Amino acid sequence: MLTLEATPLTALPSVGAAPATEDLVLFGFSDEEVMEGVESEGSRSYDVLPGSEKVLEASERPLASVRAVLVINGTIRLEPPNFRAMLESEDISAKVGDMFAQHDGLIVKHFLASRWGQRNRGGGCYFFESTEAIEQYLSSDFWEQSAKDTPWEDVTYEMYAVVRTPD
Repeated sequence: MLTLEATPLTALPSVGAAPATEDLVLFGFSDEEVMEGVESEGSRSYDVLPGSEKVLEASERPLASVRAVLVINGTIRLEPPNFRAMLESEDISAKVGDMFAQHDGLIVKHFLASRWGQRNRGGGCYFFESTEAIEQYLSSDFWEQSAKDTPWEDVTYEMYAVVRTPD
C-alpha cells in the first residue's frame, strides 16, 4: 500500500493529456481472491501483466526507494483487440527489462490491463525514485517515440509523490 499525493506534471508528451488528479491510495495484491473481495465498482482495478518483474530485475533498484508514481493509461487499438497478447509476445518479453530499466530513477514499470469495464484499457504504473525522474522520463526521446508508436488513444498521465509515514 502506498499513500499518494497528486502532483502536477510540467512535462507532457505530444500524445495524451494530464487530467486533474486527486490524492489516492494504491493497493497491490498478490492473491487474486483477496483482491476480488475488496475491489468495487468505480475504483480502478488492473491485472499486472508479465514483463514487470523483468524491469525490476534489470533496474537493480530496490522497491524501498520508491518516492514517486506515474500512471499512464490509454485505450489500446489493436485488431483483434488484445493488449495482453501484445505484452506476452516473445519479441516484447525479451526486450522489456532493459528497455525500461535504462532510464534514470525508474525502479519498475507495472504493465497494466483493466480487470473490468473497458477491457482494452491499459498502460503502466511506474515506480520512480523522484518526481524529477518522472519529468525527465516523460521528456525523453524514448518516451516521445514510444507514445507515438503505441496503437492507443485517450492517453492520460498522472503523477504522484509517495507520502512517507514516520516509522
